[in-house]
Amino acid sequence: MMMITELIDQDDFRAQLQSWGLAEAGQLSLAECRPLLALLLAGPNRALWQERLEALLAKRELLHPEVLALVEESLG
Repeated sequence: MMMITELIDQDDFRAQLQSWGLAEAGQLSLAECRPLLALLLAGPNRALWQERLEALLAKRELLHPEVLALVEESLG
């Protein structure tokens, strides 16, 4: 029997960003997360954020297509 798994959608993604310390992520749209992620990936904690996003990308089959596109684009 196959289990049905919910995709990681925009709300889940923003909740994940919040759990990583980005309190403001809850009020942002997915599009507004783009420049924020770009800043984080250019900042002093670049390696940490790259690792976090790559961990999400490893679960690509669970990511909603819009979230997957954002993560892939952010990692460039």
